[in-house]
Amino acid sequence: MPRYNPKKIEPKWQKLWEKKGIFEVDLKKAKRPFYNLMMFPYPSAEGLHVGNMYAFVGSDIYGRFKRMQGYDVFEPIGLDGFGIHSENYALKTGKHPADQAKISEKRFYRQLKMIGNGFPWREKLETYAPEYYKWTQWIFIQMFKKGLAYKKKAPVNWCPSCKTVLADEQVIALECERCGTRVIKKELEQWFFKITEYAERLLKNLENIDWSERIKVAQKNWIGKSEGSFIDFKIKDSRYKIQVFTTRPDTLFGATYMVLAPEHPLMENHKPQITNYKEVEEYIKKAKAKTDEERITERREKPGVELKGIKAVNPATNEEIPVWVADYVLGQVGTGAIMAVPAHDKRDYEFAKKYNLPIREVILPNIIDKRNPPVKGKKTVERRNVHAIVRDMKTNKYLAIKWEKFPWITFPMGGIKNGEDVVGAAKREVKEETGYTNLRFVKILDGLVRAEYFAAHKNENRIAFTTAVVLDLVGYEQTEISEKEKGNHKIVWLDRPQLNYENMTHAEVEMWNERLDSENYAYESEGILVNSGKFTNMDSEKAKREITKFVGGKRKVQYRLRDWLISRQRYWGPPIPMIYCDKCARLRGQGWQPVPEKELPVKLPYIKNFRPTGTDKSPLATIEKFWKVRCPKCGELARRETDVSDTFLDSAWYYLRYPSVNDSKNPLNPFISKKWLPVD
Repeated sequence: MPRYNPKKIEPKWQKLWEKKGIFEVDLKKAKRPFYNLMMFPYPSAEGLHVGNMYAFVGSDIYGRFKRMQGYDVFEPIGLDGFGIHSENYALKTGKHPADQAKISEKRFYRQLKMIGNGFPWREKLETYAPEYYKWTQWIFIQMFKKGLAYKKKAPVNWCPSCKTVLADEQVIALECERCGTRVIKKELEQWFFKITEYAERLLKNLENIDWSERIKVAQKNWIGKSEGSFIDFKIKDSRYKIQVFTTRPDTLFGATYMVLAPEHPLMENHKPQITNYKEVEEYIKKAKAKTDEERITERREKPGVELKGIKAVNPATNEEIPVWVADYVLGQVGTGAIMAVPAHDKRDYEFAKKYNLPIREVILPNIIDKRNPPVKGKKTVERRNVHAIVRDMKTNKYLAIKWEKFPWITFPMGGIKNGEDVVGAAKREVKEETGYTNLRFVKILDGLVRAEYFAAHKNENRIAFTTAVVLDLVGYEQTEISEKEKGNHKIVWLDRPQLNYENMTHAEVEMWNERLDSENYAYESEGILVNSGKFTNMDSEKAKREITKFVGGKRKVQYRLRDWLISRQRYWGPPIPMIYCDKCARLRGQGWQPVPEKELPVKLPYIKNFRPTGTDKSPLATIEKFWKVRCPKCGELARRETDVSDTFLDSAWYYLRYPSVNDSKNPLNPFISKKWLPVD
C-alpha cells in the first residue's frame, strides 16, 4: 500500500484546486452567501508565524463546514503590507521597502498556499498596490469634504529610534511596541479624522453587538462619556478667562485654587503679569518631556509651580484663588485646566496638602440626618440592631422580633401585615423601631434588608446598622429563649458571626469612618451640600444643574475618546492626497485642497533615500519633483502633502474591498456589497 507523502500529494492537489478555481465564488450569482473573513497577515518578518496558522486553519475548518451545509463560502486573503513594521523589516534586511514587499509577497503567498485553505486567489489584495491605496486616498478625500479630516498642531507620541509618530496603541508601558525605545512627546502638525463626531453612536450601538460584557465595558471606558459643565473663572485685572470642564459643578463652592496643564496658553499670554515666569518656564520644559502616563500616575509626587502675580476668581464665591501649573493636568483632556476641590478629589487633596492650600468641605454623605449631622471631634460609635423575622409554625404566619447587639431575643415586635412580604415587613419594622424616616435600605441577600443611618447623638457620632433577617434559613437552637417562646414558635437562630458584619459593611461606612478619623481623606461621592451659600442642604445631583445655572455655565456631554491621528513621517505608506496653496489660504481662508479624484492614485515614488529623516518631515519632503505641484483650485504653484497615512487606515476597510476587488470604478460595488456584507 503506497505511503502518504504530503510533500508530493498536497502540492499536486493544491495546484489543481487553484487551476480549476474550486474555492472561487460567483460573487454576483451566489444564492447562499457566507463571508468567512480571515485576519489580515502583516509581512513584517520572514514569513507567517504560528499565530497566523492557528487562526487561519481554525477559520478554514469552519468555512469548510459551512460549504458542506450548502453555503457559497467566500474566504479571501491578502497582505497588510504598508506601514512602519514592514518598513523597519526592510531596513533590517538592507532592502528597499518596495523590493522587500515583492519578496515577502512571494514567501507569504507560498506559505498560505501550503496550508491548503479555501482561499479565492483571484480576489486577493495588497495594501501597497496602487489599485488598493487609490481607494484609501479616495476615502480620505471624502472625509475631508465632509469636514471629518483636518490638520492641526498637537502633542504626539514620537519614537526617536523609529523616527516617527506612534498611535497610542503602538505605545506599550511608555515604550515603542516595535523597538522598545522610550517614547517622547513632540508638537507636530498632523492630520486627524474626527471620530469624536460618532462617540455617542459608538456607545449606543455597543448594545446591539454580540460581544462579551467585559469587552463592552472596555469599549465604554475607552469612549469615556462624562456629563458635566463648562464654567468660566475670570482672571483678576484681566479680560482673560480660564474655562474648565467639570463633572462636579456641585463642588464649586469648595474650589480653593486652579491648576493649568503645562500646555495651557495662559502662561504665554500673561508673561508680564507672572512675576516668577523663569521658574514657570523651566517647570513647563521638564513637564513636557514626560509622557502622559508618567504625568497622571498617582504613585508619584505631584510637583507644581504657582503663577505668582495671577489670581482667578471663583464665580460662586467671588473669592480670589491662586493659579498653579502642574503636570497631573493634561492639555488635551477637557480644557487643559481644572478647578481644584481638595476636599472632594484625591489628586487635588494630595496637591493641597503638599503646598498647604485651603481645603473646604462642601459635600457630606447623603445618609445622614440633615437636622442633626455628625460633628467632627466627637467620638464615633457603632450601633448594630437586628430585626429577626421568624415563622410561627402553628399559624404559618411570620413574627418580627428585635435582636439587639447580641445574638439572643429580647422581645417580640409584631407580625407581617396584610399585603406585605417578608422584606416589606422588615423595612417597616426597622422604621418603626428606629423612628428614622430618611434611612437608606440596601437589599443584601434574599430576606436580608439593611438600613444605614449616620447622625450625632448626645456626645457621640452614631453609625447605626439596622438589619432585618429572615431567620428560618440557617443556624442553631438558642437556649436562652423561654420555654413559652419555644412552644409558640419554631425558631432557627443566626449567630452573630454568621451575619458576617464585616463583609456586609457598605463602602460609604468606611468613607465616613475615614472622613471623621483621618486627616488624609477626600470624600468623592454624592451627598448633601454644606458651606455652599443658598445651595446648602441641597442634594448634590440637583445642585449640579442649579449651581451651573447660577454662575452662567453650560451643561455638556464630553468624551474621553480623541480624534484619530493618521499622519506618519515615514516613506512606506499611501501619500496623503492633499495640496497646500498659499494663495488660496490668503484669499479664501482655505489653504488645503484635495487632489482631483481623476488624478488618483497619488503614487508613492520609488526613491533611494527612503530612510526616516528624524525630523517632522517625511523623506518625500526631500523630493521636489513629488511635492512641487500646481494648486487644483487656482493653478498657482503649491506643495503636496509629504506625510503618508498610517497602516491602520489601510486595514480599517480591507474587508469591505475584498468582494469588490475586481471593480476598478468603485471602492465598493453597490450590488455585491449589499449581497455579501456585513461579514458573517
